[in-house]
Parts: sequence; structure tokens; C-alpha cells
Amino acid sequence: MFNRLNSILSHKGLWFFLTLFILPVTGFANDDEWNFRVSPYLWGSAMEGDIRTLPPLPPTDVDMSFSDIWDHLDMALMGFAEARKGRFGVFADLVYMDLSTRGKTSGPLFSGANIDFTLGHLSLGGSYELTQSDDYELNVLAGAYFWDIDNKLKLKTGLLPGQSVSDDEQWNDAFLGLKGKADINDDWYVNGWGMAAVAGDSDSAWDVYGGVGYRYSDSMSIVGGYRHMGLDYHNGPFSYDVEFSGPAIGLTFLF
Repeated sequence: MFNRLNSILSHKGLWFFLTLFILPVTGFANDDEWNFRVSPYLWGSAMEGDIRTLPPLPPTDVDMSFSDIWDHLDMALMGFAEARKGRFGVFADLVYMDLSTRGKTSGPLFSGANIDFTLGHLSLGGSYELTQSDDYELNVLAGAYFWDIDNKLKLKTGLLPGQSVSDDEQWNDAFLGLKGKADINDDWYVNGWGMAAVAGDSDSAWDVYGGVGYRYSDSMSIVGGYRHMGLDYHNGPFSYDVEFSGPAIGLTFLF
């Protein structure tokens, strides 16, 4: 499923990250009707950790700034959709990132190498609002994470003929979390969330965010803050232990 996105969306400048895995910025208009929320979101994320995704190659230390990721980014997409009625809500959050790079190889056996890395992450879940105050709210979250990492290494022909190595890992987790919002005044508010995997295939997976929002109108808000996400997964020789972090800014639309 994630690989199909690469054939549909292929240019680098298509919103680096699109998301609405953010907190409510205003109350929904009517508790007796279904209401919906979508948002484009720019996340200037860096990546740091240890990965081993193409055995028998050794583990690799990764320390990439946002500018490093941008230089090698082919396409990235993160989108969120939520429907709510009263205290209850359901949501789906999709993250997709495709990076590629070219490099030299030591010695004459091969003339170079191409590396392609894709990360897909889908969150499906529900929310329940514990409070229904006009000035603040607290929601409990529950759902499932679905992860897909695909890596391809192509060695170019030198003294030896060209070779290709690939590995595709898929796994699932169940998560729980909280999210909340508190109004500063009629225009400004603070918000944040914290969630973590409580069961599944990952050794750990978590996501935290804190930020500030401004209500431009009843149907649109501007939000900004800082987000930090961590993932630690091992399966035999395959390992992926990384953290993503960076500032985020975006728009939220209610209808």
C-alpha cells in the first residue's frame, strides 16, 4: 500500500509532512452531528539512531538534520482525518517518507551504489473526551500502529556484475495515549499529547508533542510546537532504533 504512494506522488515539494495528529483547536460545532477535521502540517524533523536494515551489512549510526533529510527526500506525506460525534471520535493518520541517495564504493569491484529507503506508518484509533469544558479538554486515545519499512541497495557494475539487495519489514503495535488543550483567551491556546505502544512487535514506540495555537477563524487555526517520536524495533538481524524530533507548524480546518 505504501509503495503505491510513490507512483502517485513523486515530486519533492509536496508538503514535507502533512498531518493532523494534533489536538482539537476548537470545539466541534454540534455534539448531535458528525463533524470532521483535516490539516496540512510541516514538521522540520531530524533523525538520529542506529539502524540495520540490509543484513549482512553492519549496523549504521544515523545522525541526519532536517536539511540532510530534505536533500535526499524524494517524497513525503503525512495526512490525518478525524470524525467526531459528541465525546467519541475515530481517526486515521498516515505517514510516508521516501529517501534516496547515491554513493561511491571502495575498491574496483563495484562502480557505485544507489540506496532507497521508505518508511510507512499508519495509525488507526478512537478517542473519548473525558471533559467537556469550554476552556479546556482532555481526551483518551486508543488504537493500533502499522509500520512498513522498505530498503533497497543496488551495487553498480564494476569488475563484478551489479547486484541488488532489498528487505521489507512490517509490524504492528497497540497504543494508548492522552491529548489535551487549554485556552489562554478567545484567540490563543496551548495543546499537547503523549502516546506510547503498550503491546505488539516494537520494543518501544512513542510520540509526544507540545505547542501553541491561534484561532484565525471558527473553521481554521494556525498551530506550532515541537514534536518528538521514538521507535525501537528488532527482528533477528533487522534493527531500527531511531528518534525523530523537530519543530512543527501547520493549519487545521474544521467542517
